[in-house]
Amino acid sequence: MYCHVCFEPINESIIWGNFFTISTRKICYSCEAKLIRLTNQPYLCEKCMKPMQNDEPICGDCLAWGDRLNEDPIYKNISIFMYDNFMKDLMTKFKYRGDYEIIYIFEKEIKMTFQTYFSKKRLSIVPIPLSSERKKERGFNQAEAIAQFFNQPIKSILTRKSSEKQSKKSKVERIFSENPFQLKNIEPLEDVLLVDDLYTTGTTLRQAANLLKQIGAKTIYSFTLIRS
Repeated sequence: MYCHVCFEPINESIIWGNFFTISTRKICYSCEAKLIRLTNQPYLCEKCMKPMQNDEPICGDCLAWGDRLNEDPIYKNISIFMYDNFMKDLMTKFKYRGDYEIIYIFEKEIKMTFQTYFSKKRLSIVPIPLSSERKKERGFNQAEAIAQFFNQPIKSILTRKSSEKQSKKSKVERIFSENPFQLKNIEPLEDVLLVDDLYTTGTTLRQAANLLKQIGAKTIYSFTLIRS
């Protein structure tokens, strides 16, 4: 087996416990050590998991969303990793160079995190969609790639009007941008789990959540691989 990141062989010690099993590791121990898990950080916002400098329960961003929208449509966000230069390089390979195999590096962590926070909840799984142009260009939707590991039915009920890249916008431009989503079809919803790869300002998730609230969704959570 070779590491999907550095392409070096993955060397595992063979003992009786793993002699008759085939290794499913997709990342070597050296590269895995570079992944920074949010749960290892001393302080996190209880609502969005933003790393904090103190033990305040809620970050300023979440408080601002509550003030701006009167009621924040996202009840809680769960993320796994921090967005540093190493993770940025991985996402560039994954999303912009079409290396779909990168997602399997995170399979175990995604499954474990979903089980920890959401396995006992009855949720409609709704991935954040790409525009048709972006999906054709990329070949896949990264949110759907994450959601596949939940082993739950996926409801693709949203479409995206705009193909403009959020990464090209400033924080203020993102927050006040027009809602790019439309409802493809209306289904009965109660509790929802929105899925995306990256939580930056939280605007994209809240734009999608606002639409789902309009068709009766009650509690909306979000699951993102990375929190910047």
